[in-house]
Amino acid sequence: MFDPRQLQTLAAVAETGGFDKAAKKLFLTQSAVSQRIRQLEEQLGQPVLTRTSPAEATEAGRQLLRHYQQLLLMENQLLQKLSPAPRQREFTTLAVGVNADSLATWYLQAVTPVLEAHDLLLDVVVDDQDHTHELMRTGHVMGCVSTRPVPIQSGVQHYLGAMRYLCLATPRFAARHFPDGVDHAALARAPSILFSRKDAVHGQFLRQAAGYEGGFPSFTVPSAQGFVELTRQGVAYSLLPELMLDSDLEDGRLVDLFPGQYMDLPLYWHHWRVESELSQALTEAMLDYCGRHLRQDKAAYRASGGESQQEA
Repeated sequence: MFDPRQLQTLAAVAETGGFDKAAKKLFLTQSAVSQRIRQLEEQLGQPVLTRTSPAEATEAGRQLLRHYQQLLLMENQLLQKLSPAPRQREFTTLAVGVNADSLATWYLQAVTPVLEAHDLLLDVVVDDQDHTHELMRTGHVMGCVSTRPVPIQSGVQHYLGAMRYLCLATPRFAARHFPDGVDHAALARAPSILFSRKDAVHGQFLRQAAGYEGGFPSFTVPSAQGFVELTRQGVAYSLLPELMLDSDLEDGRLVDLFPGQYMDLPLYWHHWRVESELSQALTEAMLDYCGRHLRQDKAAYRASGGESQQEA
């Protein structure tokens, strides 16, 4: 049997990235934290954390973190069922990885019914949609919204739907930077917007729409709303999800730089194979909402293997 205190300490070190920070979080001395981790590693016969800065969970450590998250969920769920008398309201927290565009558009609306029906809190970790699965793989979240169609090992994947992106700018920006149309020379000079340096979607779109594979100047703005505001202010052009547009195109506030061309990004919900009732409710709520509000790309749905896929 694993000592819950040791698992709690492992989770604290993995979350904070250091033994000293974990000690402060748990109100322990650093030597007590080190002792718990050492005892856990002696029991397993292998390291659970890298001795780097920041400290990271090893593969064995990641498996223990997944086990600990699931254990907390099941214990809380069982306690709620077995409690014979009304108890002070206690919340369960689920950590989830979500890309910024989903968070700014559909995600909160999708999960609100679950939050209202259960004493549930979400610890939302935001990252690029191509990298949220790494948060899950490393044990930081129990599920994630990702563009990755293949399930993580010991995980399950569900196809949610596709978000459509258009390449937009203000008329003034287009006249200034693309006076002769959108050609390769203009794309090499016109400022664009990226979510982070890991964001490959903009370059992918330019290859698809214009056959352009060169570099381009870009702002780095880790905020979906920041994308919209900078674009509306005429500072840069960007790929914007249609779900975030009001009447920008109809009113002429923004123009489509590539009329008739767009990028549909398929989204998938990943979670560990063993689910609690709360995480199951979260999954069902997202599938229901996205089935009605996201574009349902039949080809992407078939590629995902139907309703869900699991990996051994």
